[in-house]
Amino acid sequence: MAIDISDLAEANRRYAIHLACYQKIVVHQNALFSLNRRAVKTPHTVVDFYRNIALACELLLKACMLKHRVNFFKRRESCEYGEKVTAKHNPWLQTTLGDLNIAYIAQINTGTAAMALRKAEATLYERLSLQKEKTDFISKSFYLIIRTRRNRNNHFFFPNMAHFDASEVEMIYLPLLNTLEAIYHTSPVF
Repeated sequence: MAIDISDLAEANRRYAIHLACYQKIVVHQNALFSLNRRAVKTPHTVVDFYRNIALACELLLKACMLKHRVNFFKRRESCEYGEKVTAKHNPWLQTTLGDLNIAYIAQINTGTAAMALRKAEATLYERLSLQKEKTDFISKSFYLIIRTRRNRNNHFFFPNMAHFDASEVEMIYLPLLNTLEAIYHTSPVF
């Protein structure tokens, strides 16, 4: 029996929404993310929020890429174990798995946010004919998130990173999530 990942794009989109909204600081309604203005009570909650929302941005970018048939997978060597994988109802994804000689879920390497972003810059933006202003915003936002909160918050707790800044969320994270959500819902161009 194999795990069917035919709907992997939508599964990752839903998980991105879950993570972004987990602390109820951000809400998602009618395909839009917005700030809830909920008070953030503890330093750990703040760090958890920024970690989750940064990961939500990465997952939503990767969901967009899968939906629009931009491969960012690589094969992880020496991982022929666990559940087998298939994409029975997604011919493009099934072909991608075959081309990469991926038979097990453990063999799928989805890479880092920076690697996915480079692939989006090289393929996704052009495929969808996105405006330069929009693509520059996406790239700059990701690089800012990666360089500031994301990597620090994921690997170690620094109390100085535990302050909540509503303007940062409103100027970077929410516009990025909303831009990616709009891209996800754009009709595919193949």
